[in-house]
Amino acid sequence: MNKPPPPASSVVTLSPDDAADLLARVRRGEFASLDEAVAAELAELNYRRAAEIMGGSDKLERFLDELEAEAIDPKDYVDAEDFFADLRATVKQRLDTPRG
Repeated sequence: MNKPPPPASSVVTLSPDDAADLLARVRRGEFASLDEAVAAELAELNYRRAAEIMGGSDKLERFLDELEAEAIDPKDYVDAEDFFADLRATVKQRLDTPRG
C-alpha cells in the first residue's frame, strides 16, 4: 500500500463562530497561538473518539493508567476485531477523500 507523505502544512477552514471562539481563547491567554488552539481541539476530538471506542471516559482512563503501569494486556479491554475494522475504515476514508 502506498502511503501519502505527511503534509508539510495544512489549511483548515473554520466557521466564523469557531474561528472567533478560538481567536478569543488565544487572546485570553488560554493558548499561546492559534496553531496550539487547533492542535488542542484536535487532541480533544481524538480523546473523545478513543473514549467512545473504549465505552466511556472512565474505561479509557483506567485503561491508560493500567497501560502506563504496564499491568494489563490491551486485548482485555479492546475488541481487536472491531478496533481494527474501525481503523481500516478510517484509513480508507482518508485515502478516498480528495485532497485540495
